[in-house]
Amino acid sequence: MHGKTFSKLYDFAGKYRNVNISKGYSTFCQVRFLEQTSNGIFDKLRNDEYLKNYFEKSKEEFAEKLAYYMCELIALHPFLELNGRILRLFFDMIATYNGYEYIDYKDSLIIEDGDNKYIKASIDCMTGKDNKMYQIILNGLKKAK
Repeated sequence: MHGKTFSKLYDFAGKYRNVNISKGYSTFCQVRFLEQTSNGIFDKLRNDEYLKNYFEKSKEEFAEKLAYYMCELIALHPFLELNGRILRLFFDMIATYNGYEYIDYKDSLIIEDGDNKYIKASIDCMTGKDNKMYQIILNGLKKAK
C-alpha cells in the first residue's frame, strides 16, 4: 500500500528503510530486524484472517485487535516517512470490510501536554502499553449505515 500510494512522490515509497530511526525517546525496530519482525506480525495477521470475520465479534473485541496490530506496526515503523498515514488507511480498510465507517480519529487530535492524544497513544505503543490506542479506536468505531 505504501508503494502504490506514494510511488509518484517518493523514491523510497514501499521500500523498507535502511537506517535506524527514532522520534524523541522512542526508537523504532532496528533495520536488521525489520523484515523478520514484519513477517512475524503479518503471519499473526494472516492467522487472524486479516480480521475479516470480526463483524461477528463485539466492537470491543474488534477494537482490541485493531489496537494490537496498529501498535505492532507503529513500533515496526518500516518506512522512512508516512507510516502513520498508511497505517490509518490500512486499518480503515479493515474497519470498512467489517461493517464500520472509517475510524474517526478527531477526538485523538486534542492537544494534551504539547502532543495530541494519538501521538501519546503511539508513544505508549512503543512501551507495550496500548490502552490509549485501544480507547482511541474504540471511540472512533461507528457502524456503517
